[in-house]
Amino acid sequence: MRAFLFGFLFLVCWPVLVHAQEFVVFKVHIPFDMGDVKPDSARVNDFYIKLGIQDGVQVGTVMNVYRDKEVVSDVGNFTISDRIFIGRMRTINAQREHSVGRVTLLAKHKDPHRILGAVLIGDYVQPVFVVESENLFDSGSNTLRPEAIRELDRAVAFIKRFRPIKTRIEGHTDSEGDEDFNMTLSLERATSVKDYLVSQGGIADETLVPVGYGEVKPIASNQNQEGRRKNRRFEIVIER
Repeated sequence: MRAFLFGFLFLVCWPVLVHAQEFVVFKVHIPFDMGDVKPDSARVNDFYIKLGIQDGVQVGTVMNVYRDKEVVSDVGNFTISDRIFIGRMRTINAQREHSVGRVTLLAKHKDPHRILGAVLIGDYVQPVFVVESENLFDSGSNTLRPEAIRELDRAVAFIKRFRPIKTRIEGHTDSEGDEDFNMTLSLERATSVKDYLVSQGGIADETLVPVGYGEVKPIASNQNQEGRRKNRRFEIVIER
């Protein structure tokens, strides 16, 4: 049942993913000291992106990098489109219609559908505001802590800068505890974040889409404390 629901979630998300590819990585930025490097080389750390100041980007903006893969479902003879997290960039140069992003994080967890541990030409990006779960909620709770207000007020400013049509509020957990509980808790927490952003931040209700991923989309290993801390997070992702 969990596998079916997980597959259905990606089918629901598919129209959003197609639209998101507007913000694509289209060229490698070659520093002067790199010498003769192929223009599509994954070895280079900086990339041009079709996303600029006119879209809300500024120097320092963090962006998630994704890649779409067609995956055969394990509960039927059909394929689903899986959005694979590749890593993160930070904007180091912002122009009107494009920017340059520097890779700051590559996903280290094992993913059978992730071909290369590198950003590639054709991957796409979405601006993201990331906050650790511990800064918003007590363990096992879906009630916002009083200290969460500061982080969420920063999130409000982040969202308003982009004037988005749609924004995902993603709740993520580590792999500790029951998988079904983690999935439910992450969605309940994402909904609590949405309620605050609407009631206190003035963000339009229809703009925000809460999603609970539980433990299924780690960005680090769950085998150590530091990796689990990174996986317990909220990502507020601008879809447009």
